[in-house]
Amino acid sequence: MYRRPKFLEVLLEIRQEMSREADYDVDLFAEMIRSGKFKDNSRAENRELRIETPTTDE
Repeated sequence: MYRRPKFLEVLLEIRQEMSREADYDVDLFAEMIRSGKFKDNSRAENRELRIETPTTDE
């Protein structure tokens, strides 16, 4: 059997992480709907945004 290229390994890791985050968001939304209220200090607001800025190395 052939080894996966590094690109596919990274792509699969990204897809798995996105899947976990989507499941978390759906669970949080369902919890908010069931309780009938939206919490001010919800876990979704406490998550840090991971924004990558391009660097210019010239």
